[in-house]
Amino acid sequence: MSDYTGDNVWIPKEDSDTEASKLVWSTNKVNDLVLAMDQGYRPKIALPFYESKQYLRKGNIVFEYTDEEIAELAKCANDIVYFAERYAVVMTDEGIQQVKLRDYQKQLLKDFQDNRFNVVLASRQMGKTVTASIFNAWYLTFNFDKTTLLLANKSDTTKEIIDKAKVVLENLPFYMKPGIIKYDVMNVKCDNGCRIVGQSTTAKSGIGFTIHNLYLDEFAHVHPSIVDTFYENVYPTLSASKVSRINITSTPNGFNKFYEIYSAADRGENAYKPTRIDWWQHPDRDDNWYKRELNNLGSEEAFNRQYGNEFVSSSNLLFSPGTMKMLRKGIKNYVYHDLDEFENIHMDMKGFLHWHPNFDPAYAREDGRFFTFSIDIAEGNGGDYSVINMFELIPMKEKHMEILQNPGAMYDFFMLKQIGVFRSNEHVIEDFAKVLYTLSVDIFNPENTKLVIEFNTYGTILIKYLTSLFPRRNDFDEEMIVRFKHRHDARVLKPGIRIKSDNKPVMCQNLKKLAEANRVYFDEKTTVDEASMFGTLPNGSYGGQHGNDDTIMTCVTICEFIGTTDYADFVEEALDIIDESLHDKMESILYKDFDGDGDLQYDIYDLLS
Repeated sequence: MSDYTGDNVWIPKEDSDTEASKLVWSTNKVNDLVLAMDQGYRPKIALPFYESKQYLRKGNIVFEYTDEEIAELAKCANDIVYFAERYAVVMTDEGIQQVKLRDYQKQLLKDFQDNRFNVVLASRQMGKTVTASIFNAWYLTFNFDKTTLLLANKSDTTKEIIDKAKVVLENLPFYMKPGIIKYDVMNVKCDNGCRIVGQSTTAKSGIGFTIHNLYLDEFAHVHPSIVDTFYENVYPTLSASKVSRINITSTPNGFNKFYEIYSAADRGENAYKPTRIDWWQHPDRDDNWYKRELNNLGSEEAFNRQYGNEFVSSSNLLFSPGTMKMLRKGIKNYVYHDLDEFENIHMDMKGFLHWHPNFDPAYAREDGRFFTFSIDIAEGNGGDYSVINMFELIPMKEKHMEILQNPGAMYDFFMLKQIGVFRSNEHVIEDFAKVLYTLSVDIFNPENTKLVIEFNTYGTILIKYLTSLFPRRNDFDEEMIVRFKHRHDARVLKPGIRIKSDNKPVMCQNLKKLAEANRVYFDEKTTVDEASMFGTLPNGSYGGQHGNDDTIMTCVTICEFIGTTDYADFVEEALDIIDESLHDKMESILYKDFDGDGDLQYDIYDLLS
């Protein structure tokens, strides 16, 4: 209850004789005060508001919390998503509204809370700045004696980030608000000892501060002349602390410091937790939105610059943004299996050999299953990677069969689907040969497994090892190695596939065509990542625009297997055992526009001849 005295003066009844500095506030008292002021009364006490602004709590006032408020504070401090969904607001075109977090924003907030170092690659207009601002407001509210430094490539951007955090702070319940000591454009200081400081990024940003929480916005767009010096100055200070943290967000902008940090994090080579947020993760962005934006921007190249999350121009890449979208959405977390076969030869495959989560290598020898390995061999001295990329021959999904353009034979309805990858730059050629032998002979059925081996110096050595390893039990059959023409005018097929400057572009375009038609499908993360960087080089050849391309090159060579009689043999055997209704479906599509009748077996081989 409150007393209203004459002359429109208001004073809390129970505190009428209390000194202003000793007055104990509560939520009810603050609400009574606000009501009285709204009714025109003048408070005859020191206000609990910073500079008389009702939306800001004054620092160092005495406040009495209810048990319910204490419990709520504890809940918000422990669960940032709960805090955001219940109390965080954002400024929209319609005014201030309660935030509606998307799934990726919830996960990002959890990552910011749980991990000291985060790096986020995000498409434009996905709400990354809002998410970071909620975190920074939460961090300021529920900590003691911590300094947050916000840096962006432009001072206006930094101000915008601070303003978003201020909107959150200003709309919290009074009891939850931190008490304000200073509230400037680029500097907020609270009575819990926490503060937020905003600056534009320079080589000397952060010098002179003890930083506990560093937020770097659009880090890829900081000028290259200062970014390295800045990072070298600030990172050692923060990493040396046990409580300091760094959150980096940006859209891509070529190969720079941000790319180095993100790509290393993606490979598990630094302390950062990597997150990628693509445009299609936004619930309001579907294919219709994509087509509309594509028309507005004028080209896929322009769209990709704005939303594509790619570090290189799409005009130089093999795969279109649409194909990369399909591949990225399909990425699976490949898993490791302990296999007795490798224990028998005393080789540890952890960290090198991973399998599709739906593929169990224990059943790889089952009848009626057909596999092809594509092999790229390196020295094993820490440079390029040696790769065994494993694919299974399976029928395409019926929906993909129906959209095939002019299928010419039954084998057009089958696909090679990635099921496992061995990747290492540590195994010397002999050890790599042991891995390949164990996989192709001991784990898989050698009668139903074919090997596509690149014919080069190391490939020749590899083949020799395969036939001489384990002399007392060597069951390797050279017929497992797929044969190709080593010259375009050659009459004799030889083991291995030869990649040269004149055939490599054609082979790469073949991968593009088959991937877009769902004839070759890969979903392992490293493979997809390499695909996103694979394209034309200055010399006109194809390769990785940045980083390795060993894994995606095995996808290039696996495509050449589709044009061989070995592939046709696999298809013929598979046709004998597939479900009859599926077989009929294939025939109906194949002969939809066919005027004659013919033997399907001959159709297959005729196309290969």
